[in-house]
Amino acid sequence: MELNRIYQMDVLDGVKLVADNSVDLVVTDPPYLMNYRSNRRVVRNKFDYIHNDQSSYDLIATFIDECYRVMKDNTAIYMFCSWHHIDYFKQQFERKFKLKNLIVWNKNNHGSGDLKGAYAPKHELILFGHKGRSLLQHKRIPDVIDCDKIPSAKLTHPTEKPVELLTIFILNSSQPGDVVLDGFIGTGATAVACVNTGRNFIGFETEPQYIEIANKRLEGLL
Repeated sequence: MELNRIYQMDVLDGVKLVADNSVDLVVTDPPYLMNYRSNRRVVRNKFDYIHNDQSSYDLIATFIDECYRVMKDNTAIYMFCSWHHIDYFKQQFERKFKLKNLIVWNKNNHGSGDLKGAYAPKHELILFGHKGRSLLQHKRIPDVIDCDKIPSAKLTHPTEKPVELLTIFILNSSQPGDVVLDGFIGTGATAVACVNTGRNFIGFETEPQYIEIANKRLEGLL
């Protein structure tokens, strides 16, 4: 496949085109299986529901299988998830990968949720694992990472992750010139982090409006 390109296609169709043992790192943010729709607004419009977010159990399991196939030996994978279905994500992840950490991303700003019946949510989780054994490339840091979430007014995607956070993972688990895969690349935050750090990327996204935003973000970097 052509590197440094975001393909408009279903992730399972796309990842099957990636060669065996050709990817150096996976950093990805799949659907959380929550039928999620953000109430955050961009100008006046709410974001749409996340595609495949409610009935994607088979998608998650198959994508994990495909990640294992395309990754080289002794490489790492970071997969975002939520506590709501951590049992399923962890079970599927550990079928293939050695789970090394359940990283906690402290967003430094809590969400809403059940305002009267639950504690205010302030974190998301990242499964970090190895295919074989992958050594950290930079200073070892705690498994609770403080990184401000993107302000609502600046979000280009309802589940967009900060480039700064993705950069930590990319620098710690890859080398310049390596290939990073993100099967759910959204508006391109992983791609931006790759370009900023001298890595190559392969990304998949189904929604054309998000690909358009991602390509505009990348135009000033490539």
